[in-house]
Amino acid sequence: MTVVGLPLLGALACVAVVYVGAVMQATTGVGVGILSSPVLLLVDPDFIPGAVVLAVLPLSFTVAWADRAHVDRPGVVAALVGRVPGLVAGALVIAVISDTALSLMVSATVLIGVVASLTARRFAPSTGALVAAGFASGFTGTAVGVGGPPIALTYQHSDPVTMRATISTFFCVGSVLSAIALAVAGELALRQIELAALLLPTVVAGLATARRHKARLVGSGVRPAVLALSAFSALALLVRTLA
Repeated sequence: MTVVGLPLLGALACVAVVYVGAVMQATTGVGVGILSSPVLLLVDPDFIPGAVVLAVLPLSFTVAWADRAHVDRPGVVAALVGRVPGLVAGALVIAVISDTALSLMVSATVLIGVVASLTARRFAPSTGALVAAGFASGFTGTAVGVGGPPIALTYQHSDPVTMRATISTFFCVGSVLSAIALAVAGELALRQIELAALLLPTVVAGLATARRHKARLVGSGVRPAVLALSAFSALALLVRTLA
């Protein structure tokens, strides 16, 4: 039995990992890309990056709208200034690299993101830092579907609500721009839309779960667990790619 051309167990694995990532992203602002991209790529390379970019759009919009009063608007503008050239570079790269190179990029991006998320160094969301983070996020988000770590690292010591609202607003606008860039590069077609449609109900379910349990999740041990799972899946992808 298959679901949109995927083995049933593979489709269930994708749905499960995206659900956990969506709960995390609705709570903190990031989660879907860093947790799910390695697993999605293992199941079907067509998930990355187009289907992920499309699937997280409703989540980012909903969180951004709900927390709009807490958005760091100058920070969003600065990050978007950097994202535009970053996403152009990412679209050019994804149009020419092989599946093997894509797997290596996803693994490396997730592992770097996990390590960076655990750093004790305090990064201030200055204009220069946000432009640089926006560029890095635009590049990795468009190329491999993992755009959260650079911008999250910049805001990780800020107020949790400000961090969530600002990152979600950044992704809401940035993901639309990335989708346009991917379409121009020929990397966003019917197959990516089908895969995104598979993930959308799971994203909505994760958002609903996060809204019911947000207060408890923000201060819990969910984030370390998600980072550990992300590292494990990235290492599994790396081993399979190099085997």
